[in-house]
Amino acid sequence: MSGAGWDSEIQRLAAVKALRLLDTPREERFDRITRLVQRVLDVPIALVSLVDVDRQWFKSCVGLDAEQTHRSVSFCSHAIAEPTMMEIPDATLDPRFADNPHVVGEPHIRFYAGQPIAAPSGHLVGTLCAVDMVPRVLDDADRECLRDLAAWVELECAVVQATQWEADTVRARTDFVSVVSHELRTPLTSISGSLELALSGDFGDLDPRVRNLVAIASRNADRLVRMSADVLDLHHMRKGDLRLTFDRVSLAEVVDHAVHSVAHASRTGQVLVVVTCADTLHVRGDADRLVQVLTNLLANAVRVSEPGTKVEVAAERTGNWTTITVRDHGPGVPADRLNAIFEPFVQFDVPRQRKAGSAGLGLAITRGIVEAHGGTIRAMPASGGGSVFEVLVPADGPQDEGRPWW
Repeated sequence: MSGAGWDSEIQRLAAVKALRLLDTPREERFDRITRLVQRVLDVPIALVSLVDVDRQWFKSCVGLDAEQTHRSVSFCSHAIAEPTMMEIPDATLDPRFADNPHVVGEPHIRFYAGQPIAAPSGHLVGTLCAVDMVPRVLDDADRECLRDLAAWVELECAVVQATQWEADTVRARTDFVSVVSHELRTPLTSISGSLELALSGDFGDLDPRVRNLVAIASRNADRLVRMSADVLDLHHMRKGDLRLTFDRVSLAEVVDHAVHSVAHASRTGQVLVVVTCADTLHVRGDADRLVQVLTNLLANAVRVSEPGTKVEVAAERTGNWTTITVRDHGPGVPADRLNAIFEPFVQFDVPRQRKAGSAGLGLAITRGIVEAHGGTIRAMPASGGGSVFEVLVPADGPQDEGRPWW
């Protein structure tokens, strides 16, 4: 085999391994296909085979008591050389197979038809084949049937591979969350607390240059703590582990807490937060999570706003619905990202976000909380520039306690 041929074979074998089907138990999804081949083509043997390094292994096999054969005596290893069907009307008359042990001995193969099976990568990994002990020739309808059933096998292979990849992703995500939770968040919280103590002056005054460096470190430690909390929130939210506790909540108090949470950022950025919310306005919801919603929206709004501009928060009730809006005077969300920004890990660059350091989870979590309240959230371009984020929640519901997020 030439160098290019070896490279091609190595890639093909990698595609076989990537399916993760070798040496797995029989599955009905494949067995039903081989039974159909056996019945429709009226053959005693039908196989779904995968061609490995030195063997032909059967993922499904009807009419033959075997799990694999050596590749050197395999018909299928010849069949995968080309993407078209290989049909052998009488193996005793074909010089490639006339002295094959499966031809001169059990099971005394005479007829063989094998349609190559491609992996999702496009590499030919095996065949769906029909075998008989008497010479015969397929008609056009039979060939079309075998090709169609082989395409079904390919689809099942793709489903299996996608399922495995999804399981790997879930496992990797779980491992990552475990690292964030146990190996990262705890020391980060300790570092953040220590830096805050150093800045407090309780242990003496710091040199101005040192104090500046410690302040930078403290802000970044706080940011990492918040990011790790967001990752954990999103993970638990998707698992349905986080639940909301509903009560009658003063919306004015919710807004006040959120404004207080972003006070340092708004003061540093010279951005004024203007609130329009009646003290009598109430909603039924989880107070802590509603504060989280407003804090996320306000923090984003302040972050993208130019110094000297303002962020406006307003709330009103119309019928059974309460509307909360947060309007900024920043560069605005690109029109093609108005929906995408609510997906996890989605970010886009705007001039005022240089120091954001966000993981892109805040709006995804915000949407989850709002939807768990039975509401909706959307982003819109604001008249005169900037963006408006509108939260719409039912004022008197939901009524069920312990509601899961998603």
